[in-house]
Amino acid sequence: MFLARRLRWHYRSQHESLIAFSNHSFYDSNLVIFPSPHKSNENYGIQYSRIPRGCFVNRRNMEEAKIISEAVREHFKHRSEETLGVVAMSADQRLQIERAIETLAKEDVIFQQQLEEDLNRLESLFVKNLENVQGDERDVIFVSMTYGPQEPGGKVFQRFGPINSDMGWRRLNVLFTRSKKRMHIFSSMGSDDIVSSSSSKRGVRALRDFLSFCETGILYKTERDTGRAPDSDFEISVMSALKNAGFECIPQVGVAGFFIDVAVIDPGNPGRYLMGIECDGATYHSAKSARDRDRLRQTILERLGWRIRRIWSTDWFKNPDAELRPIIRELNKLKTEYVEEAFLEKDSQEELSEADEIDEIIEDFEVQEAVTEKYFSEDLDLKEKLIEFDREVIRKQLPDTADNQRLLRPAMLEAFLEYLPCSKSEFTELMPPYLRQSTNASEGKYLDNILELINADAENIQLMT
Repeated sequence: MFLARRLRWHYRSQHESLIAFSNHSFYDSNLVIFPSPHKSNENYGIQYSRIPRGCFVNRRNMEEAKIISEAVREHFKHRSEETLGVVAMSADQRLQIERAIETLAKEDVIFQQQLEEDLNRLESLFVKNLENVQGDERDVIFVSMTYGPQEPGGKVFQRFGPINSDMGWRRLNVLFTRSKKRMHIFSSMGSDDIVSSSSSKRGVRALRDFLSFCETGILYKTERDTGRAPDSDFEISVMSALKNAGFECIPQVGVAGFFIDVAVIDPGNPGRYLMGIECDGATYHSAKSARDRDRLRQTILERLGWRIRRIWSTDWFKNPDAELRPIIRELNKLKTEYVEEAFLEKDSQEELSEADEIDEIIEDFEVQEAVTEKYFSEDLDLKEKLIEFDREVIRKQLPDTADNQRLLRPAMLEAFLEYLPCSKSEFTELMPPYLRQSTNASEGKYLDNILELINADAENIQLMT
């Protein structure tokens, strides 16, 4: 008879927040988690976006699918070196996201080329649903929570597909541990929308708790700066010497089951650690098993980005300057230069972080959806609606576009009214190429709104007849 043993060391995630929830909720906080050298870094960890107008209708969430497809395009535009995976909570939502990505690729030649080139990678883009993501891992994972109200602000029905099953929590655990660098959650519902009690399925309770963790960042025992005191006078002595050399340190940096004795903060970039220093006592020399174990741990830490150095207590107390000198030299080479410009306002041309880009995508969708609904309700004919939409929305949002390049300039307006395209494919097929090609690309984001107004007008005419 074989006894089951659980693997305790986790080293896929390059930031502890990526595994913190699963460790707490599914592993009884028994995993040994290795701290990240990045104290606070937008490129690592969990990011969260609430989709206020996202709705779950006919087993799909159209808004989440559209926003995620745009986020995928932005990822390939600015961070194509990072591998990417997308996970939806249902097969129908997976298909919806795939269609949204394909639609964007048809409209954007560069995006299409990037997707084709990505296919040749060992870990290319995948779009999967919750049930079949087992075994996959990527640098970045986008998650479509999929479920939500049937209309903005409405009630969320407590039906969460496979999560409601007895083993739903296992599927969530697999999902939450797929990313190596960061995971971005797109959700049309909040933790308060999920009704659960002690009798609820474990998966439903885990879903509610995970969303709460995403919303607040609060989870018991997830802080790496533990507040623990140094383990010995030896560590205090090393920290004091480093402070005299201009380097602040934090003792006992870790998360769960493993702590670095001394972590040295980058003086020019306090969001990261320059080095981890292990202070080994005299008895350590004779403990072969301890040395072998720590050698493996050091390998894992270095793979996560740490630079680890060891100081033996016997050597330190014999000649501390000799031990400290090479470490100080190395720290001075590694540190970020402290320059006044670092505290000036960021250049407007500087690239946005992925989280900021996604926030902009969501904001654009929100603005467009809100104004489109306004024009649906107004008692105007189609031409008047389009003229007002151009004046009140497009021109106010993009005032610098040349008049002869506008999406609703007179010639384009007449073409829209003549051909009445109901989809982007019809727009491409029916509208004269010389008009399409001379339109400013930045105004193209309003095409969906115009097509919706045309479709709504056609439906109203059918109802009247």
